[in-house]
Amino acid sequence: MKEKFLKSMILFSFLLLSIIYLEILFKIRILTIDFDMNLFRVILFSLSYSILIMFFTSFFKEKAVKRMIFTLIIIITFLYINQEIYNSFVEGFYSIAVAGDFTLGLSFFSDYLQSFRFCHIFYIIPIITLYFLNKYKLISFNVEYCTLKQPLIVLILGFLTFFISLQTIDETVEGANNNMITYSDMDLYTYMYNSQDALKKFGLLTYTQRDFFSLFRTNPLSKSEYEVLLDDYFENQDPHYYNSYSRIFANKNLILIMAESLDTFAISEELTPNLYNIYHNYAYFENFYSPLYYRSTADSEFLVQTSLYPDKNVTLSMDAYSDNTFPYTLPRMFSKKGYVTYSFHNYTDYFYPRTKFHTQTLGYDAYYGSEGLGMLDNPAPNEIIFNHEWQSDLEMMEKSLNCHTYSEFENCTSILDGDDNFFLNYVTVSGHFEYSSNHEIAVKNADLVTQYEIDKGIDLPDDIFYYLAANIELDKAIGYLFNELDRTDHLDDTVIMIFGDHYPYGIDKEEIWAYDDIIEDGSDMDIHNIPLLVYSNSYILNGTIDNYMSTIDVMPTISNLFGLPIDYAKVFGADALGTEDNIVRFADMSFVSKWFNYDSLSEEYTIINEHVTPEYLSEINYKIINDYKYNLLVLQYDYFKDDDD
Repeated sequence: MKEKFLKSMILFSFLLLSIIYLEILFKIRILTIDFDMNLFRVILFSLSYSILIMFFTSFFKEKAVKRMIFTLIIIITFLYINQEIYNSFVEGFYSIAVAGDFTLGLSFFSDYLQSFRFCHIFYIIPIITLYFLNKYKLISFNVEYCTLKQPLIVLILGFLTFFISLQTIDETVEGANNNMITYSDMDLYTYMYNSQDALKKFGLLTYTQRDFFSLFRTNPLSKSEYEVLLDDYFENQDPHYYNSYSRIFANKNLILIMAESLDTFAISEELTPNLYNIYHNYAYFENFYSPLYYRSTADSEFLVQTSLYPDKNVTLSMDAYSDNTFPYTLPRMFSKKGYVTYSFHNYTDYFYPRTKFHTQTLGYDAYYGSEGLGMLDNPAPNEIIFNHEWQSDLEMMEKSLNCHTYSEFENCTSILDGDDNFFLNYVTVSGHFEYSSNHEIAVKNADLVTQYEIDKGIDLPDDIFYYLAANIELDKAIGYLFNELDRTDHLDDTVIMIFGDHYPYGIDKEEIWAYDDIIEDGSDMDIHNIPLLVYSNSYILNGTIDNYMSTIDVMPTISNLFGLPIDYAKVFGADALGTEDNIVRFADMSFVSKWFNYDSLSEEYTIINEHVTPEYLSEINYKIINDYKYNLLVLQYDYFKDDDD
């Protein structure tokens, strides 16, 4: 009995030390490591999980326990690795809901493999250790109970340790006031409204545990009770005031281009002269941010078109809420003003169900993907998984402007030849990673970048080289657009707005910081500062605009410029031109503005205006959390379903 107990303790010690090691390694590499209560709490949780694993394995024979422990350690190890790799792409942490679409993840499996770095070998040390402990018989898996008292004691110890871990979570609220709902660390544990903060305070295994059980959480209030809360919330929003930019584009046409991975360093006089022309001679929003959320491009699209935040608790917001009612979308509001509305994208619906989302959910008159445009036949899933075949932005522009009823007639007139005002929405794809010689569109323009290197006397890294080559295709599309607008006498009565869906996360940040001379080196928030360009003949909206804004602010800002019929209180973005105090919010609850910044990872404020007080910043923190939670209620309860607007 004594020998069996000692061997069980060796197995228990291995489990405990492995989990603590992985938690600390993850904190060092991704978060922050401090010897404080947070670390102590993570160790306590790790202890409780190790004890409970021992309880569970005590009911099985030695061979089964051996298989279970090896499988468990491998799964846990790759949980940490996968979260780090996911974070390296989107600077967030996936939930079980987002990770659910395994088949789509396979499409980027090669990119996933390329994301492995030598340093990731440190995560595998527990697996290697277990292998050698087993090989040299230094560990025993014979932990089956002899009497029922043994597993009962272990179970009690496990739950007692877990209970003590919970007691270390603070239930008090700092900076509470009577004007808004405030949150404690226990609320964070319960609702997981901030993934990064939860990971920092509770550890990855506890985050995963809470994420799993959140799938079964029921809401404490009824739908009617939540509707009352939402009514009160919207009634207390600040009003929108008419400003010097209001309706300056009334009755003009709009072409909105969300460009795949467009960043500031893609704008070059030599390589992308059309972008360069708009950047230098028309309007450029120098403080526009496109924060990454949970499904990158799809979520940026959701933010722009609805001015609502996506939901991290579903696999894909544009799919999960496709049957919701959204009265305030760009196409619906333009339609009310008598515009025709069309949306175009040069790829298939394999990743995102855009056909339904753009027509039924958002309300575009028509949506054309690569199949509808005659660019790409419907490929089999295995063809997409192993070969993405990114399509040409130039070809999409040519086809979309020459015929808008592709599936019905062989010959038809251009959208630009009609008499109606138009709103055209484009989602480009030519700039998509991976940036290598396997990128068909980039290879087309490689000679131009090679000549650029020769002229400048530089030698670009491969991924920067092919990234620039891919974006030449976008610039060609914009050049074609300008020519067609000029040919049809629409150049003066059309506004073109171009922005990136996110920074090019297919390139290492270090390379971006080394090559891009606009963003702040080393800033994980500033790396999301990407171009928003506006072409128009307006003298009012011209030059460099320093107002802060992000993707969620695009729709209300356009609404103000064009005089669209919007209820500003019922969207979560702001008219960025109506205030100098607009705040850019990130998925991890960090925020930046003209007067102050907050980094949720370091929990540090940067105050630029001396009149900003800590109490005010505390209110901003709680407002951001509240906004996000009310935003989720709008989505989950389809708040606008019975809206008469």
